[in-house]
Amino acid sequence: MEYSVVTTSDKSYYPHLKILVNSILDKCDFKYLKNINIIDNGLTDYQKDYFLDKSDIIKINTTGLQTNFSGGTWGDDWQKNVKGKTVHLYNMVNELKEPLLMLDADMLIIQDLHTLLDKGGDMQVCVRPGYPVKYIGSYFFSINHEKTKSFVHDWMDLTQSKVGKGAHESPSLTECVDWYLKNTDLNIVEMEQNAVNRYHPPPTEETVIVHFKGSRLYETFDEQYNARITNSKWTTYVEDYLD
Repeated sequence: MEYSVVTTSDKSYYPHLKILVNSILDKCDFKYLKNINIIDNGLTDYQKDYFLDKSDIIKINTTGLQTNFSGGTWGDDWQKNVKGKTVHLYNMVNELKEPLLMLDADMLIIQDLHTLLDKGGDMQVCVRPGYPVKYIGSYFFSINHEKTKSFVHDWMDLTQSKVGKGAHESPSLTECVDWYLKNTDLNIVEMEQNAVNRYHPPPTEETVIVHFKGSRLYETFDEQYNARITNSKWTTYVEDYLD
């Protein structure tokens, strides 16, 4: 079964995006991977050309937004990027036939993403037992779009309705998952955090995706990038993807 990937980035997240895209191209079988879709919220022409020259399967959707991590984590630019993710996801699940995997740009692929389809379900979410916000929006796999469209629409609406400085995407996802599990027959598969959202080095045998998730808020992109990658034990895992 073919599948596609979608992620969102602006010019500030270019180093993260290089790691994600290059690791996908390195680890994933092109026989199954149809497209890598990049939602462009302000990439430079040079940055876009870098990715388009990498592979014909890379598609760039330029939105017209120009964000650049202004205000730091949870700032205005961060909010625009995160809130826009479910909007683009909803549009794409209404257009595409193949399963669609939405990933945050600050991720690293360790194993072939196609193996995730073996877990099945109408959709997959990353579960974090013991957290008040039980599901994290950095990983979302829509497999049966006809059955997931209403879920994605509700997630989008709930995320858009939230205001203020703070995380809105994952709390909204958690509300929606809880409701759909109780009130519908939608087959929601919970994926373990170590498999699709590992953020403590090193990766385990089951790790498919690493997430360079921060443990606090950062004022600048360089500050968060250095804390998550440069000054952590992940450096050796990403250096080959930063050419």
